[in-house]
Amino acid sequence: MPADGPVNVTRQSIYAAIPILDMYSAYHIKRLRVYLALMILAIVIPQTVIEIAVFGSFLDIGDTFAVLLHPESEKFHQGTYVVSWMVLGIALSVYLIRRWSMQWNRLNAGTGV
Repeated sequence: MPADGPVNVTRQSIYAAIPILDMYSAYHIKRLRVYLALMILAIVIPQTVIEIAVFGSFLDIGDTFAVLLHPESEKFHQGTYVVSWMVLGIALSVYLIRRWSMQWNRLNAGTGV
C-alpha cells in the first residue's frame, strides 16, 4: 500500500538495493510504473541488445558468478559485463528511489504518520 505520509529515506534506499524490494519501495511512493519503464529502457533493453550483439548469447545468472570464479573461462568477459550492468542497475535504482523518496517527503511533510 502506498505511504500516507513521509517515508524513511534510508530504509527506501536499502530496499532499492535489493531485488523485488526495489519495486516495493517504488510502489510505496507511487512511482512503480515510471520506475519499471526507466529500468527497462535504461538497463534491460541495452543490456540485452549488447549481450546478444557482442557475445552472441545470454549468460544465466547462476553461471555469471561461477564464471567469475574462473578467470581462464571463455565466458569470463561476458560474466564481468553482466555483473557490471547489474551494479549499474542497482546504483540507478538507489539513486532514483532516494531522489523520489525525498520529493515524496517534501510533498507530504504535514500529513500522515
